Amino acid sequence: MGLLDLPAPLFAWLDQIMAMGLPGAIRLMVWAAIGGAVTLLLYRLLSPQAKIGRAKRAAREARQRLNEFDGELTDAGPLIRHQFVAAFKHIGLVVPSTLVAMLPLLALLVWLDTSYSHTYPSEGDTPKMVASPGGLDIEWAIIDDKAHINILEDNRLRAEFTLSAPVPVIEQRHWWNWLVANPLGYLPQESGIERVEIDLPQSSYLPVGPDWMRSWMAIFFPVMLIVSLFIYRWARIE
Repeated sequence: MGLLDLPAPLFAWLDQIMAMGLPGAIRLMVWAAIGGAVTLLLYRLLSPQAKIGRAKRAAREARQRLNEFDGELTDAGPLIRHQFVAAFKHIGLVVPSTLVAMLPLLALLVWLDTSYSHTYPSEGDTPKMVASPGGLDIEWAIIDDKAHINILEDNRLRAEFTLSAPVPVIEQRHWWNWLVANPLGYLPQESGIERVEIDLPQSSYLPVGPDWMRSWMAIFFPVMLIVSLFIYRWARIE
């Protein structure tokens, strides 16, 4: 499990509770509202709001003085320097709190992408599967209501795994998997198989529009933006 996967069991538990009475599209709206509200309120809690307010005013005044300057460019050096100092001070106060406040949102996005992007094939359907490098045979079998995938070369088993989550890719472990793990696990290095792609059906949450407009992102991000703007104004966040 990667660092950003730690809250995944909590997300899954809450989603199961909501699924008792809410369809997927409505649950995505709820998650978007939670994501936007928690991120903005956590930022407000962690950031030095008073200092940021003074830094914003100082940066605005520095820009105004530079805009009103009517002398030679060589004489504008102190004003330009003061503007950059004020701007970077403002950024220095905002960035640390922003990065920390975004961590829960990033964890939520990772979980949503795993849980809401794809679904399992219909009963009796076998998805198209491609292994890299080529020349390998891939078998799909349903055992105890779970999909098992075997990868063979000349009838010799090279790797096997269970499709325990609707994830369309499994590959060897990479360095970034300490941050985001693959719920399917990883291909063993000794197998020589680098990557397996599974053509799983994409989940659709809207009845109309092209495929990219029916994905979870088409619902989540607009709702999160609206909620974030409301929280930003309501909480008077600097």
